[in-house]
Amino acid sequence: MQEEAIALNKSLVQSFGEAICYTYVDVLSSEMNNYPEIAQILNRVRLPLIVLNGQPRFHGGISKEVIADAVSDLVK
Repeated sequence: MQEEAIALNKSLVQSFGEAICYTYVDVLSSEMNNYPEIAQILNRVRLPLIVLNGQPRFHGGISKEVIADAVSDLVK
């Protein structure tokens, strides 16, 4: 899953430039302590979970096109 996320990041950086800030977080790691709001909803979503600007947006798969459209809406 991490490889897909890295590929998504590269695609988004190509489309939107260095303004893209990407973080891959293993939900089983202690790093989740930094995201308490997200940790609370993990039992209700399917991984991977895509979070944009701190808001959970997509879960259960990675669609470059759908995520790029959502990012495009955010930068307008």
